[in-house]
Amino acid sequence: MLDGIVAEDVGSIDLPLRVDLEDRPRQLVCYEHGKPAQTRWEVIERKDGQTRVHFYPITGRTHQLRVHAAHSLGLACPIVGDELYGQRSTRLYLHAERIEFRHPISGEWLTFELNSAF
Repeated sequence: MLDGIVAEDVGSIDLPLRVDLEDRPRQLVCYEHGKPAQTRWEVIERKDGQTRVHFYPITGRTHQLRVHAAHSLGLACPIVGDELYGQRSTRLYLHAERIEFRHPISGEWLTFELNSAF
């Protein structure tokens, strides 16, 4: 859930990220020293000044979705409750609906799904 209205319906964000050495644990966009970070996204709903989106991270950088949502070159709408890149709320409204990975010991492919409660 994003704090603000995203005008487009779908898109992708490609903003390289690195740690902010002066303000850890924040991450910042840096075209010189940042590591590649890509996120695809799509709007699910717009309501009451907020936008519900699905994020599809292509890479997995620290705070990637949070920075890509809040940054002016990204969606320019921080995640609701993100006190580092937006404003505090009752909680951080970032929820993994599905996660898949190969178990490191058994090698079994695992998938977990849980629909969003908001």
